[in-house]
Amino acid sequence: MTRRAAAARWAAEPAGPVEASRANASLSEEASPPSGAGDTTWADRVDVPATLARVYTECARIWNPIHTDVAVARRAGLPAIILHGTATLALAVSRVIARELGGDPARVRRVRSRFTGFVRVPSTLTVRARGASGTAFAFDAVDADGGSVLGDGLVVA
Repeated sequence: MTRRAAAARWAAEPAGPVEASRANASLSEEASPPSGAGDTTWADRVDVPATLARVYTECARIWNPIHTDVAVARRAGLPAIILHGTATLALAVSRVIARELGGDPARVRRVRSRFTGFVRVPSTLTVRARGASGTAFAFDAVDADGGSVLGDGLVVA
């Protein structure tokens, strides 16, 4: 099974058309991707320790064995235990907050991103700033091999 197919297989079901339409309209009214999005203005490497998926599982109360049991992950077509998509997003948004919002999470009004791949545990990922415009900060993230794990990210303050 390809990496993309495995990621798609385990992706959460999308919101219904009405909910998705409202969410997209709300985001596009508030902020569009900054001009120049695509240029990397900074990049931060984030270590993903072997224990992170289990800790996140327990704290978030998201119990899916692909995040904690290597045998289950492999039977599902994954190469190893993978980090939760929401944990990956939280790591990335935390870097944007630290770099662009003075470390103040209370300033965040909206977050959006596409889940484009997965992060093996343990490993590293790199969060990259992709441009800014006013209060909108574009970002993405890649895995240790440079493969996309988050795309079209945007934090609106």
